[in-house]
Amino acid sequence: MPSPIAIFRCDASPLIGAGHVSRCLALAEALHEFGWDISFVVSSKTRETAPALAASGFNIHALANGECELQTVRAVAPGGAVLVVVDQYERDQSFERSCRSFASKILAFDDTSRRHHDCDVLLDSGAAEPAVYVDRVPSHAAVLTGSAYALMRRSFIERREAALARRDGRPVKSILVSCGATDPMNCTVPVLKALAGIVHDATITVVLSSRAPHLDSVRRHLHRNMQLRLDANNIAELMTDADLAVGAPGATAFERAVLGLPSIMVAFADNQRGVARMMSDAGAVIDAGTLDSGLVERLRRLLKRALEDGELRRRMAKTATALIDGRGALRTMLALHSERNVQGTVVTLRLATAEDEAWLLWLQSQPHTRRHFYNPAIPTAPEHHAWMQRTLSDPSKMLLVVDVNHHAAGMVRLDHLVAADRKRAFEISIAVDPTRHGYGIGSAALRLVRQLMPNAVLDAAVHVQNAASKALFRAAGFAELSDELYRCVPS
Repeated sequence: MPSPIAIFRCDASPLIGAGHVSRCLALAEALHEFGWDISFVVSSKTRETAPALAASGFNIHALANGECELQTVRAVAPGGAVLVVVDQYERDQSFERSCRSFASKILAFDDTSRRHHDCDVLLDSGAAEPAVYVDRVPSHAAVLTGSAYALMRRSFIERREAALARRDGRPVKSILVSCGATDPMNCTVPVLKALAGIVHDATITVVLSSRAPHLDSVRRHLHRNMQLRLDANNIAELMTDADLAVGAPGATAFERAVLGLPSIMVAFADNQRGVARMMSDAGAVIDAGTLDSGLVERLRRLLKRALEDGELRRRMAKTATALIDGRGALRTMLALHSERNVQGTVVTLRLATAEDEAWLLWLQSQPHTRRHFYNPAIPTAPEHHAWMQRTLSDPSKMLLVVDVNHHAAGMVRLDHLVAADRKRAFEISIAVDPTRHGYGIGSAALRLVRQLMPNAVLDAAVHVQNAASKALFRAAGFAELSDELYRCVPS
């Protein structure tokens, strides 16, 4: 089947920084990994401000002066796009509505809660609850808020395990200063002033874009143990190797958190306060407040505390990694799709959480569910708890709950397989609440999985006597390779 097309309309500049591009890249990487074709339409300044975009390998169209933006976005996919993603402060419901003529779905990013949108999905990982967007999105739109939807690039997720191994409260030998790619308010200088007076035995690394407007000022405040890294393409590595960070509550705040990097946070924009408050209230960061005349002295006091208290840093790391687990892109992708069963009821998939443990144990304990398992023994509650913890923490596994009208009705598990031909491949297993059999829930769930990963190979191991499951997989396009193995490949 042709790969579904996703078009991203976002910008970066010295004034707004690179955060919009960074979070779009995170979602684009996840979609591409599952078989989507990705294109970006950006302003002429974006490539220079966000070099990671140019390095991504995605199709990029930089808008020229006088070029019609909407026509350019439309021209990326003459046959239509499955998804258009809009992450631009100056684009609202008017632009999004214009994209309806060629896009099946619209996803809008926001972090101000002030604009109105014509979208199918609204994402604001810094907002506390969806209610802030009441009357600002269509009634059918899914509003995704909170840290669960923080989007992480693949380079950060891949380094998570190595980073967490360092978060044991060891002495601080490396400090990272990251006040946004371009730091338009020059927050870096007061941070350096605070560090200069109290840090002598640690290396301090400052990361900025070469397009940052206050580079000369930053250079004048560098001391012997400070180094400036411009346009660094190894931010995940720098965060992994650091023991403490001082930075802004933008996209990099979530990146630091997914790597468990203890951080002191300084906000220089109103739309950053929500992220700072959320993470501070959880105990994941130390909130130094806003950029004002008292910042240097506050930072010195907070830095001394963080440098001296290894247990505080260890707790912050543990809380931050629990708050940001790196699966925000997958949750967002799942929210893009829904199906209907034979009754016309809405069926969706979502990532399972620890709160689903009791229900999943009930499902797996049902005689009708268990009788065709290769291990027919019903797990004990402790055994099931240990299995849940292993599964939820394993990035090679996706444990999904099938919801019908927002109520759990089944389970899908996808275990990543290492395929000889290097195509993305998964072993899939499915179970539906026995009281809901015959309503097409399993079929709808399989259609949703195929929408999620259109170019993946799916293998299903089915007990030889499980006639119902065999019929389900055959109807979903799986070919019988043996009495107990069914496979679905992209058409």
